[in-house]
Amino acid sequence: MLRAGRGLRLGVLALALAVTGCAGTPERRPPVVAGVPLAEVDGLLQRWEAQWQEFRGLRAAVDVTVVRKGVAQRSAGGLILSPTHLRIEAISPVGLPIVVITLGPDRLLVLSLAERRAWSGAPTPEAVSRWIGVPLPRDALIRLLAGYAPAPPAGVVPTTGQDRGSHLVFQEGRFTERIWVTPGGQPARVELDDGRRITTTFDRAVTGQLQGLTVDAPGQSAAIYVRFVSGEYFDPPAGAFEITVPPDIQVERLD
Repeated sequence: MLRAGRGLRLGVLALALAVTGCAGTPERRPPVVAGVPLAEVDGLLQRWEAQWQEFRGLRAAVDVTVVRKGVAQRSAGGLILSPTHLRIEAISPVGLPIVVITLGPDRLLVLSLAERRAWSGAPTPEAVSRWIGVPLPRDALIRLLAGYAPAPPAGVVPTTGQDRGSHLVFQEGRFTERIWVTPGGQPARVELDDGRRITTTFDRAVTGQLQGLTVDAPGQSAAIYVRFVSGEYFDPPAGAFEITVPPDIQVERLD
């Protein structure tokens, strides 16, 4: 569960995206949904955006399961987030770091210390899908991992949908964003569809604190399950998202 206040020593932050070890798919929990009167939507979105503007960063220890085409890999791990960057470090079962991934506005960098290889490329949804499992834009992925809904398209007038529970619908061209809301006024489930439907379901405590999330991309036969073991909101230090590639490792282009 996420919390603010006390410091957290994570040791080597780890997120198992490339660690072997099969496991069963975690049980899915349906979100608690509640209808939001359209007259209150503008205020709700403004409150969410104000909360996001106050977000500085997050570090957490997590349990992660990545499922691709029916094959599940599971491990303990961790992550660091800022509003614009993400850093993931994966470790082996014996505790040695084997993969480091950073994602920022200009670059996705993957360093595999186990293979003595590195890859770099533009932070496109396709590149994200290759290494993290689901084809999400960088800003949307970061917001979802932090427990926030991606900002709907500017100027779009919301409507309501009733299938799978009452929810908000924002549609612009081929893109549709659907948001189910908890009785406490927080995102419970978010569905992004630009021809590739990706659904994120949040697991929240009674207090509203984020306990975990599921990101499901059925079109890619992929899903990510994240459970927060412990964590805290903090200001990431300078250099938190920088990687120094050893001189003996050549960086290959992803694109």
